[in-house]
Order: sequence, then C-alpha cells, then structure tokens
Amino acid sequence: MFDDSKVSYEIEVWQDDAAVRGNAMCSGDADFDRSVEDAIIAHLDNGDVWAWATVKVTATYEGIDGVEGTDYLGCCSHKDEEAFKACGYYADMKEEARRELYDTLDDIADKIAQIPR
Repeated sequence: MFDDSKVSYEIEVWQDDAAVRGNAMCSGDADFDRSVEDAIIAHLDNGDVWAWATVKVTATYEGIDGVEGTDYLGCCSHKDEEAFKACGYYADMKEEARRELYDTLDDIADKIAQIPR
C-alpha cells in the first residue's frame, strides 16, 4: 500500500544521560572496560556527542505533514554519524520508525473511512 521510496529519515543525536562507567563495557576485564570508558569520557569532554549518545530516527512520508514514526536508542558510542549509519542499529531503527509511521497512517486511513459522507 505504501511506497517505501517516499519515506525520508532524519537522525537526531544528543549526549546520553546514562553514566558511561558501568554501561559502556562489560567484557569481564575491568582494566579493559575502564580504558574504553576513559576514552569515551575523553571524547565527551572534547564535545564529541557521538562518543556517548542517544539517537532518534524519525520517518516521514512525502507529502504528509505532521505524521511520523520514531525509534530511539541510548548508550550509543560511535565515531560519527557515518559510522552509526554503517552499523546494523541504524537499519533496524529505520525499519521500526517506518513500521510505526505506516501503522499511524493506517489508523488515520481507517478513521477517515469511517467518516459519514
């Protein structure tokens, strides 16, 4: 029913509020985990939001304003947006946002169909 080529995606990113320590790594090697956490914190201290981020992916349909589907993922650590887009999370998030968008559009279409003429 819907044409996937008419769906656009937007990425928003902001620093995650979750603590880096204890959440970034759980390898079983405390020294390794600490070194990874230290690197993430150093990147954050330099203003690199992708070092520890919450990511929101929004799907919209061409020509339809005010209707969207979204998906969120927290505690993300990536080099940059391109690295995030290359990982499997982005494809999954796009799929989930698109599914929510289509469900909302279906609901709207059902409500419109029930309007007496």
